[in-house]
Amino acid sequence: MVAALVVAEPIGSAWAPRPAQDAAIPKVQPVAAAPAPSPARTVSAAELRCLALNIYWESRGQPVAGQAAVAHVTLNRTNSPAFPASICGVVHQSCQFGWTCDGKKDLPTEPNAWAESVEIAKRALAGEPDPTGGALYFHQLVEKPQWVRGRYGHRVVIGQHVFFNVKDGSDRQLAQAAADP
Repeated sequence: MVAALVVAEPIGSAWAPRPAQDAAIPKVQPVAAAPAPSPARTVSAAELRCLALNIYWESRGQPVAGQAAVAHVTLNRTNSPAFPASICGVVHQSCQFGWTCDGKKDLPTEPNAWAESVEIAKRALAGEPDPTGGALYFHQLVEKPQWVRGRYGHRVVIGQHVFFNVKDGSDRQLAQAAADP
């Protein structure tokens, strides 16, 4: 894990805890247990930028939960021995994410979406719970990748993506799995 810069500025009032007066509102029993918080991470400015770029290019326009899920897949991969240990290493690993090898400029063009991506990256790094349950892969709902047929393990749909792990536990990289029959 790379440690150089702590993202120290406030996360923002939109993500602050609810006021104490809300405690009087009866609690609704959740259908499923809430995800456990992830440990906070200290990263360099470059690593923060790589994470925000991946969120921006992979899920810009998705609901915030879908963008956060993309952030967590990226972070989950850094903890898996099948992937590089750094955020930038994961993001730029052999065309794992299409935007990194499409030949286009990777500079964000929508300032509001870019600011949202940076904020979501900071929240994920600050320890926001992982909505994917530890997923290492995702694809758009409209896609039906050949390599994943019959291999879905844990799976959750958030926004317009399916987040999952393969059931054989191999954690094969997308590039390897795509080459499988």
